[in-house]
Amino acid sequence: MALQPDGKIVMAGLILTGTYEDFLVLRYNVDGSPDTSFGTGGAVTTPIGSYGSEAYAVAIQSDGKIVVAGHTFFSYPNYDDFSLVRYNTDGSLDVSFGSGGKVTTAIGPTNDRGYDVAIQPDGKLLVVGYCDTGGVAWCGINADGSLDASFGAGGRVVSGIGDGARGVALQSDGRIVVVG
Repeated sequence: MALQPDGKIVMAGLILTGTYEDFLVLRYNVDGSPDTSFGTGGAVTTPIGSYGSEAYAVAIQSDGKIVVAGHTFFSYPNYDDFSLVRYNTDGSLDVSFGSGGKVTTAIGPTNDRGYDVAIQPDGKLLVVGYCDTGGVAWCGINADGSLDASFGAGGRVVSGIGDGARGVALQSDGRIVVVG
């Protein structure tokens, strides 16, 4: 979950739609009631992959846009990619980001699962998670949704350490702290 500067609460997760999951984003007013100005009745459901998607993290940009990170299944059982969706303040997809508001990024050849997102001061995004072939993995994404080629190897980093990252924070000196 994330708090907007106006005190509204934004939550991200997943919702079962038929056989597969989609990203689910909910926004609540400061009194806990659904914010009916967001999506439909305070909720937005976003399908991404052909086999479902799971959202795990949400962050609010300085312009109020909402970034949700997770992963998307492209073939069952062993092919997931990091996924990002950016929403406008009303819950509509920000079509200036990636492909129609959505970005999927392969880190390794099989399972890549995004679990957290951080927004850098320059508007670039960091997504951290897990990669089957290397443990802790993360990628840098430009404000338009393209990979940040200046980050790691072509926008991707696989550390070879541990079983994946579950959180990311940015220090005031620009250093990145990843936990898992």
